Amino acid sequence: MMILRYLSFLIFAGTIPVAAAQTYTATKIVFNHPGPYTQDQLEAAVGMHSGIKFNVDDLSASAQRLVDTGFFESVGPSLEAKGSSASVLFDIKPLDRAQMLHVGFGNFVWLSHGEIEDALRAKSTLFLDYLPENSSLEEVFDGALTGALAAKGIAARVTHETAEPTMLRPERSIEFRIITPVIRVANVKLGGVSTELVPLIQKSVNAAARFPYNEGLAGQTTEDRILAPLLDAGYIQASLSGVTLAPTLAGDGASVVLSATLIAGDVYRISSIAFAGSPLLSAESFAATQKLHTGDVASRALLFETLAPLDAAYRRQGYMDVIEEAVPSADPATHLVGYTVSVKPGEQYRIHEVTANNLDPAAKADFDRGFLMKTGELYNPEYVSGFLKNNSGLRALEGYSAAFKAYADPNTHTVDLVLTFVRGSAR
Repeated sequence: MMILRYLSFLIFAGTIPVAAAQTYTATKIVFNHPGPYTQDQLEAAVGMHSGIKFNVDDLSASAQRLVDTGFFESVGPSLEAKGSSASVLFDIKPLDRAQMLHVGFGNFVWLSHGEIEDALRAKSTLFLDYLPENSSLEEVFDGALTGALAAKGIAARVTHETAEPTMLRPERSIEFRIITPVIRVANVKLGGVSTELVPLIQKSVNAAARFPYNEGLAGQTTEDRILAPLLDAGYIQASLSGVTLAPTLAGDGASVVLSATLIAGDVYRISSIAFAGSPLLSAESFAATQKLHTGDVASRALLFETLAPLDAAYRRQGYMDVIEEAVPSADPATHLVGYTVSVKPGEQYRIHEVTANNLDPAAKADFDRGFLMKTGELYNPEYVSGFLKNNSGLRALEGYSAAFKAYADPNTHTVDLVLTFVRGSAR
C-alpha cells in the first residue's frame, strides 16, 4: 500500500489557522492529473463532493480511500480555506496501465459485458477493465460476479488467475472465470460459410464443440479455435459477427450453443517479412529459420513459427514479458501483406524462490543438488521444462514427472517457481 505523499493546507492571508477539529464546507473538489477517470468517478472514490462538510481528519481519510484503491502511484491532498469554506485539491498520479493487468472474463455466458461492468463498478467506481497487480479487488470481484450470477438463478463458483504473455496473447492479464458449473460448447451454428470453405471450417467447428467455452484474454478462445483453419490458410481478416450464445444448465455442468455469421474475406500472400535484428537475435539468424517467404500464403501458424526463435531467445534470458510484434501492411487490391517484426523485451526476471513439492528426502536432495537455477539466477522456462530429461543422472528422481508454475512479480521482476512432482508417470 502506498502512503500519502504529502498532506498540506494552504490558507489565504488573513484567515484563521487551520485546526484539526474545524469544520469546513467544500466549495469545490479539484483533481489534478485525473488520467482516465472522470470527476464523478473520483468524487465517488474519495467520498467528497461540493457542499459536503468535513474537517482535516475527514480529508485525510478521503485521501487514504483513494490510496487504498491501488489505482494511483501517489495522492496529495490539500485545501485552501477562507473562513469555514474551503476548496479541496487532490494532486494525484494514476498508475500507468503498463503496470496493470488487463481484465478478462472467460465464460460468463449468462452475463452481458454491460452486466459484468455494472457489478464490478458497484464495488469500485474506478474500474476500467484494468486492475493493479495483487489488487485487493480480485477477491471482491469474485464475490461480485458470483452475486450477479446468483441474481439470475445460477449457483456458480468464480475464481481468477493471472496469465503471463504469450505470442497469441502478448500482455499480462488477469482472467475471471466460472469453474463450476463447467461450461462446454455443445454446438456451433455458422451462417455465411461458402461451399469452398466447408472443408476448412467443419473440422474446427467440431473441435470447438469438444472444448470448454472461452471468450477471455487467456488461452485460446472459442472464436479463435473456430477461425484458426482460415487464419492458417491466409484468410487474415477472417472474423465472426453477430455472435449470440444460448446456454443450458444441466446438473453440475452447462452447455452453450454459439451462433454467428462468418466473414472470411480473401486469401492473402506474403509480400515481405522485415526484421532489423535485435541484441539477442540477428536479422541473419532470424531469416535463416523463418517459415514464411515472399509469395507464400500468409499463414498465421507459420507466422508464429517464424517468431518462435525470437521469442525463445529472449525468454531464455529471463524476459518473461517479451512481446514480438508483427505489424501487417495489407494491400486489398493485390491481396498481399507484409509484416514488420520488432521486439519489446521488457525487463529481465530472476528467481526469487524455488519450491519442489511431493519429493521424498532422497529425491529432494538430488533435486537441490542438480537444479541449477537458484535464487538470483535469470529465469529460463526452457531449463525448467527440460530439467528431468536432461538430468537422467539424478537417480533418486527416476520415476518422477513434474509440472511447474511460475509466479511472476512485475514490481520486483522476480519469479517464484513451484514444481509439483508425481511418482509413477513416464519421465
